[in-house]
Amino acid sequence: MTGISPVVIGSSRHPQLAGLSGVLLVQCAPDEAMAAAAVADRPGAGLVVTASRGRRRDMLAVANYLRRMNDYRRPLLLDAGRYSGTRRVVASEAFSLDWTATQRELGLPVLTDSGYVAEGDEAGLVSILERARDLGDAIATLALHISWLKPDAELATLIHHVREFDVPVALVLEHAGDPLGVKAVMVGLPRLLACGVPVILLRCDVSALGSLCFGATAAAVGTRTSLRHLYPAPKDGDTGGGGQQASISAVVKECLAFISIDKIAFAAQADPDNDMWTCACEACLQRRLHWFAMLPDRQQQETAAFRHSIEVLLDLRDQLLNPALTLPERRESWRQHCFNAQFRHDAIESDLHAWNPPAFLGRWLAATAPTRLHERIR
Repeated sequence: MTGISPVVIGSSRHPQLAGLSGVLLVQCAPDEAMAAAAVADRPGAGLVVTASRGRRRDMLAVANYLRRMNDYRRPLLLDAGRYSGTRRVVASEAFSLDWTATQRELGLPVLTDSGYVAEGDEAGLVSILERARDLGDAIATLALHISWLKPDAELATLIHHVREFDVPVALVLEHAGDPLGVKAVMVGLPRLLACGVPVILLRCDVSALGSLCFGATAAAVGTRTSLRHLYPAPKDGDTGGGGQQASISAVVKECLAFISIDKIAFAAQADPDNDMWTCACEACLQRRLHWFAMLPDRQQQETAAFRHSIEVLLDLRDQLLNPALTLPERRESWRQHCFNAQFRHDAIESDLHAWNPPAFLGRWLAATAPTRLHERIR
């Protein structure tokens, strides 16, 4: 794999990115923002508050409170989410001037309220990037069909235009599951991150950490399944995904994955002597991870799993992005974490049989495989 060129963050070239370098953002709904802010109030952390069903008023009220009343000083982004849902808008749709002005008034980075960039919609892509550049202080939200990340003409076109307009981009990838579990996407993403223009990843899973190690300016991990990727547009008679109540999941650190708390409880009880199921984060305080499932109601389970997961991910972020490490060393550290996690999953699967390792681990391992000798000497 080719080397990744560092991007100068927060310089006069891209002042809208000041304070975002290396930040792991927690992407949440407005009703989760206060709880998320309480946990993500530490160096290297921040928030992305996302409009629920297109309702910006709730999001703006929360952002106003966080900044002006609660004095939350960590990075804070607002995602209008107009690219999602049954009424998503297309890439050529005009930006809202009020939306831009409100973010400026709150002293926030301007994240464009862009529409969805469909497969092959080069005109829409160019339109978003050109209008974002003309704003002068914006980050262009690019909600993309995953074909744009596949290593073919569309990836080359995407990289060309991102470089041409030289405006920071916030990437959202559409997929029914995990887009970074797709082989072709994991070939294209490192190339985009190496293009020399700052890239932020929104709506990620645990792969947000890997993206930071590979040069992403910042990356956001969603608090719920619907905020960890962009569901494809629903077809006739389809709800578009996310219609049923999702199971409650929590991060298992050694597995680098969100896993349902019922599965965690079953695995922890089946292997009571394994220290992997004991967590020392500030939410768990050395308790066994099955304690989530033992709480009396769903709300308490969600709250406990939510806080634990953020704590664990931010601790991992601090470890992986240690300032003493070079970018190649960060990539190697992430590769080792993925290798160890894959080993853990395989061991659990051999005992429990109903355990499904996430696809993204294998994709990252392939993407971070050591360069072959003939490639090193070329």
